[in-house]
Amino acid sequence: MPRPPVHLITTPKAWAVYIAPVRLEIVETMRMVAPCSIAELAEATDRPADTLYRHIEKLRKVGVVVDAGFRRSGRRFEQVFDLAGDDFRPQFRDTSPRVVNKMFDDATKSIAKILLRTTRDAAAAEQIVYGPEDRNASVKFEHAWLTPEEFVQLRELLFGVKRFMDARKASRGASKEPSQEAAREAAHSKDGPRDGRRDARLYLATFAAVPVHRRRSARAVVEGRASAAASGHGAPDGKPRADAPAKVAAKASAKSAASSRKPRRKN
Repeated sequence: MPRPPVHLITTPKAWAVYIAPVRLEIVETMRMVAPCSIAELAEATDRPADTLYRHIEKLRKVGVVVDAGFRRSGRRFEQVFDLAGDDFRPQFRDTSPRVVNKMFDDATKSIAKILLRTTRDAAAAEQIVYGPEDRNASVKFEHAWLTPEEFVQLRELLFGVKRFMDARKASRGASKEPSQEAAREAAHSKDGPRDGRRDARLYLATFAAVPVHRRRSARAVVEGRASAAASGHGAPDGKPRADAPAKVAAKASAKSAASSRKPRRKN
């Protein structure tokens, strides 16, 4: 039975369970190999099986992982797990700025940790090739001024990268979405996918686009407005008047001159 395309996570607590780096990697692997047993998941993630049980249980309690019954494995039966959806998105009941911003910040931190660990492990094993022509890794950092409409275009481009990766989770290049059976076979195969492209290997791709907030300049704007409001030079709409800086400076100069005329107290 195919999974629903999207499963919504509706509480910050459930989101915190899902977005933890180890569990996020588990879920991403299960998108390729589930329904699967703990033993199969351990092989696909290269993690000890006994460390995965508690993570699966936490994901099951928040509804991300579901029980998929039992199946025979040799002379015994093993429990099988699947995902509640093929993808996961937050949709909290509380949409206050504090909650929404924390959600995004937590997700970014978790993904950054996964990226750093993956890069570190690949570099330690000398798996990164970055020659003049032959390269197997790429990293970019860009700033640009975007209108709201242009950000929507950028977001769609990033979702295009996601769709490209999703279509290759099993066969890494199949012309259509592969079956879950093909996904498990490809993920467990040490020789790569069996679709005529044995040179394919597992890749991690991360992408983000966030508005830039300069702390020092933003603080200066806030302090300037507070100073203008306190001195009575604020405009009716809350913005400082154009002549406010000059008036504040003149007031400060007069106060300094008055202070200098005061007689000093003798000790």
